[in-house]
Amino acid sequence: MVGGRIGGVNVFGGGLALYDSNHTLVGAIGVSGDSSCADHNIAWRTRSALNLDFLPGGVSGDATRPDNIVYDITNAPGLGIGVSAGGWGHPACSAAATAIAAALPVKH
Repeated sequence: MVGGRIGGVNVFGGGLALYDSNHTLVGAIGVSGDSSCADHNIAWRTRSALNLDFLPGGVSGDATRPDNIVYDITNAPGLGIGVSAGGWGHPACSAAATAIAAALPVKH
């Protein structure tokens, strides 16, 4: 990075938008302190408990959890690196975290 500008956006699990019952964006929540999978699960449960999960849409493909973490990364043939089929993929942290994400409370 010598001579380069440091900056940009780093997207990781644990950050979720907050929407009221009118589907209006009213803020966001960010949780960081464990794996990004655990951070996502904790942020999700917190948003649900605050009753600020009236999402207007999402990319997960699950209508009941439209902005849930997406675990669709597979190794690309010949590359040895993971590729997300949907473009929003995240590596699985553990089987337990993946199971928890699949059972999170559904949106309102």
